[in-house]
Amino acid sequence: MPDSASGRLPSTIAALGLAAALGLAGYGAATDSLTVDEPSHLVAGYGALALGDFRLSPDHPPLARVLLALPLLGGGTVWRPPAAQTAATAEAWRSGDFFTLGRDFMESWNDGQERARASRGVAIGLLALLLAAIWLAAHRRFGAAGGAVALWVAAFDPTLLAHGHLATIDVPFTLAALATLLAADAWLARPAPWRLALVAVFFAAAALTKFSFFPLLPALLAMALAAGRGRPTRETWRRVALAGAALAVVALVAIWAAYGFRFAAARGEDTAVATMHVLGDQGRPRPTTPAGAWEAVLHDPATGQDRNGLAAPLLRFARDHRLLPEAYLYGAAYVAKKGMTRSSYLRGDYSSEGFASYFPWAFAIKMPLPAIALMALGLGTLAVGAWRRRRLGQPPLTPFAWGGLIFAAVYLAALLSSALNLGIRHLLPVIALLAIASGAAWTWRDPLAAGDQPPEQTDVLPPLHGFLPSASYPYIPTLVVVLLAWLTIGTLYASPFFIGYFNESVGGWRHGHDYLADSNIDWGQDLLRLEERLSQNPAGLPVWIVQAGDPPLPRGLAAMEPRWIFGEGSHSPHPEGIGGGLYVISATELLGVYRPLARAETWRNPQWIERYEQLADQAANGRRDPAAVLPDAYEAMRRLRLISRLAQRPPDERVGTSLFLFRLSDAQVAEMIAP
Repeated sequence: MPDSASGRLPSTIAALGLAAALGLAGYGAATDSLTVDEPSHLVAGYGALALGDFRLSPDHPPLARVLLALPLLGGGTVWRPPAAQTAATAEAWRSGDFFTLGRDFMESWNDGQERARASRGVAIGLLALLLAAIWLAAHRRFGAAGGAVALWVAAFDPTLLAHGHLATIDVPFTLAALATLLAADAWLARPAPWRLALVAVFFAAAALTKFSFFPLLPALLAMALAAGRGRPTRETWRRVALAGAALAVVALVAIWAAYGFRFAAARGEDTAVATMHVLGDQGRPRPTTPAGAWEAVLHDPATGQDRNGLAAPLLRFARDHRLLPEAYLYGAAYVAKKGMTRSSYLRGDYSSEGFASYFPWAFAIKMPLPAIALMALGLGTLAVGAWRRRRLGQPPLTPFAWGGLIFAAVYLAALLSSALNLGIRHLLPVIALLAIASGAAWTWRDPLAAGDQPPEQTDVLPPLHGFLPSASYPYIPTLVVVLLAWLTIGTLYASPFFIGYFNESVGGWRHGHDYLADSNIDWGQDLLRLEERLSQNPAGLPVWIVQAGDPPLPRGLAAMEPRWIFGEGSHSPHPEGIGGGLYVISATELLGVYRPLARAETWRNPQWIERYEQLADQAANGRRDPAAVLPDAYEAMRRLRLISRLAQRPPDERVGTSLFLFRLSDAQVAEMIAP
């Protein structure tokens, strides 16, 4: 980027980056199979749109899901066909079992891969808006070249590309949160009723996309106080009160409107049922009574009493007085309960309460190293700029900088205290802000051209001029360009396996499962690739499969009738005893994240060995339980023991980044599962 960076070249580079990102996202959408969360989001969105019912998957508000499900309203989508009107299906609908309904909706009733294509197109459109917002934020603060750097960092971020082409809600929430901060910054700079209305609309959109919106509240307050330039005046507090009232009114009306101005989550003959599921294994729904569901999500599982703090009493009060729709209130309680306990994995260790270091590790090993370097350079530039502002008697940070800082801090504090260690995707709002900050890396070159605003209004006030040795100046743009080139090459090389991307510090994707699991590497995205691989399998070996999350199978793979090692519903465990064949085990299952008996450490416990030997002896003498889903407990333990043994040997091959394939003979299986 030459000295004429304020000309057309940076804009052209930004446009190329945006086009490349959309192309890469489109390629990923075409080659990734349906992931674990997509069926739940789409069936919940379709239920809200087509049926006006909100009982399914209350862990997230409906806005983004409704947008993603809009294409499903077109011709060809089948909802609960007559052949599917079984007792199990009726119970799944009655109890709000979104896992079962989502899988049936996208596997049995419809060709899920084909149905999701248009929904993924909507997701890519939202990704484009997010990238445009990142560019706009950086361009206004750091000039055209800074905007191009920020957009390029975001456009070639594997995490944004991975989740930007899926029909999920992480990118939509990131867009809504960033749009709220940008709109607030514009309103504070030039107050006008329509600008305040825009802030309220974006805030309401965030509140209707994910329950993680609450960090926006302290962020917006900090922005309003920072705009006062010193001690808050009466005018400052008047502005805060006005904005707070506008946000509250618009959000309240929007939430009621999104739920059809109806309190009950369900409608029709099921109106009295409401949301009737509580958390079971792996966060799956488990039927109960309506009252039992509410009590279950409001109680602390350790004490059996209401959780500490004001959350439970406030939710009870809001429910009893119908201040908000039932599904929204229940969803907030449901998410809070989910965040208390959940199996998680980090670097060979397991926990049910989460790891405080989980997200720092995820960021360090899943973000591209050049992107981390550019973000660090940008943050360093901003820090020095703040220091110089303070020495010049000016406010160290602008309102937008304060808003981004407070939002990121509160959001990260909530993540670090939660047991939901499910993936780096939860860091996307912070990653977007860091991408904007990376644009500051270029602003040292021309102190007076950091943006269209006067110097005291920009986020950077000649921070590096006079701070670094003058001899180092020519090398900084070269460093930025080299880092951007490294980022581009690395991301193109990783395409389209963005979900399982890991950077060079841990040896790339081949070793990612040694550090993280779940949506960091294993989200069901490789089942289409498995279908292609198995279609080339001339030996015709029996295929045994266990895929974390039990997502819908592509039609071609389902036609091959793989034998499920574990599963439920349409993916029920194969009743025959395990034997030789091709074993396909996804990374999370191979690690035993949700099945402790599949971990090697469990089988080093003499107690379990003794129990296994007892079951083997009973099986040898013909004492079995014919009513069990599997032939008996011994068969279940045989399968778990096999997985624990396979985890200790290298796979015969890998499919994508998440699936491990092992070819085993009958003799090898017998040897591995021997007591």
